[in-house]
Amino acid sequence: MTVEIPAMRTRLAAHTVIDDLMDHRVVPRRSPLARVLGRSPLHQDNVAWYDGARDDIALGASLAKLPPDWAVFHSLPVGKRSAEIAHLVVGPAGVFTITMRNPRGKNIWVFKRLVVMQGRRVPYLRDAEFEAELVTRVLRKRMPQYDAARPVIALVEPREVVIREKPPVVKVLDSKHLTSWLLRLPVALNPQQVMEVTTLVDDPATWGAHPQVDPGNVMARFAELDSDVRQSRRRRRTLVSWGTAVLVVTIGVEVVAVVQVLTGMLASVGIG
Repeated sequence: MTVEIPAMRTRLAAHTVIDDLMDHRVVPRRSPLARVLGRSPLHQDNVAWYDGARDDIALGASLAKLPPDWAVFHSLPVGKRSAEIAHLVVGPAGVFTITMRNPRGKNIWVFKRLVVMQGRRVPYLRDAEFEAELVTRVLRKRMPQYDAARPVIALVEPREVVIREKPPVVKVLDSKHLTSWLLRLPVALNPQQVMEVTTLVDDPATWGAHPQVDPGNVMARFAELDSDVRQSRRRRRTLVSWGTAVLVVTIGVEVVAVVQVLTGMLASVGIG
């Protein structure tokens, strides 16, 4: 029996990451008290997966706002080691792989062949170039006439991005500017070419894709987990706030008591 694989455009942002997250989040069943105290439903090792999935979903939602002459794809399988292209867009400006990175609240410095985060080198350029090369290799097997895919690094909520030297191939920018930047680029493909490339990318055979869990089921499960995680984080923050307030009041009472004792002692010896 032949299993029909849905078109690649049906894949969701962070689809595979969410599948893995739901399968491997080994957490003991939480007691009612643990829930009230805000114990997370996530294993500590999977927090980064969860946060990354949320960021990928947000980036996917942003890309979905591109005009109809752009096509957006997510979670495209490439290579032999379960590698994936998280986001790929095809439009009048060409083909772009979007590599999302999360330097939230950190300073990013970009040089010709190097990206530095908070004084530490990070392999952002290498990773982005590798993804674009994989996509180019896959597409050129069928359409060798088209230009290479262009790599883009979308940074999630960096504190500051300083471009000291522009990398020759990779575009590095804050994710909130991604769609506007794409729309400002010069036209590289006519409508017929955009349709041809989009059709190729949309074909599961291009990627050797296998069936995935139903997207609706994936998002329903993640939405339930997301709600639970958010609620546990709110409860922990509330408890911390209450604890801080109690501590401040306690310290204040103790200070008043100490002052009263000292005042009494000084009064007893005729001082004050």
